[in-house]
Amino acid sequence: MDDDETFELKIRVSRDVYEKLKALAEKKGFTDVSTLLEEMVKQQLLVPESTREAELEKLRQKLERRIQDELNKSLSVIDSLRRQLTELYERVDHIESVVKELSEKKAEVKQPPPIQRGKTYKTGIERLRDDKILFESTLPPRIQRDAFFSYLEREGAVVLKLSRERIAVDKSFWEEFKDKLFKTITTNKEDEIKQVLGEKGYALWRALYDDNLIIYDPKSRSWKPLFKNPE
Repeated sequence: MDDDETFELKIRVSRDVYEKLKALAEKKGFTDVSTLLEEMVKQQLLVPESTREAELEKLRQKLERRIQDELNKSLSVIDSLRRQLTELYERVDHIESVVKELSEKKAEVKQPPPIQRGKTYKTGIERLRDDKILFESTLPPRIQRDAFFSYLEREGAVVLKLSRERIAVDKSFWEEFKDKLFKTITTNKEDEIKQVLGEKGYALWRALYDDNLIIYDPKSRSWKPLFKNPE
């Protein structure tokens, strides 16, 4: 078949399509629509395979960039939400700490119950001065423990933090107890210890001993503290 042989092709299009093709032909400098169509067909058929692949590769890269851009936008939104959530948690923690502090202050300034039958009610620190020691396990459930022990400590009491509970000790009684235990007592026999310390001192000694906070040194025949000495 002769390569220079030509054939006539006819197509039917709507007026709207024809007008658009005509306008495009004028824009690109073609004399008529037929010449425009002929050139477009040649471009499509004569473009090398490598050129089409290059065009496809460009299109693929363009799509990848578009997808990556959209993904980055989504990730930035997620990061923003994460930061906002972290800030929210921090604010909640702050509010909880403020509420706790206000609750403690409220417990401190709580008015004593009204006097009935002429009976005088003592404050917590006054009771401790009378009782000498107070074990956390003996407090009634209605007492807010953290606030109560903080109050006693501010009022001058010694608060010992054992593994199972806290013990509040009157300051004067604590100094007397340390002097007897660490300077006077020279034995590890419980009946003799109880005789020197008394009932309440013995109860405090027992709690410290069971919690491994004191130890007896047989060489020096004296008791030694294994805790940081509270002031």
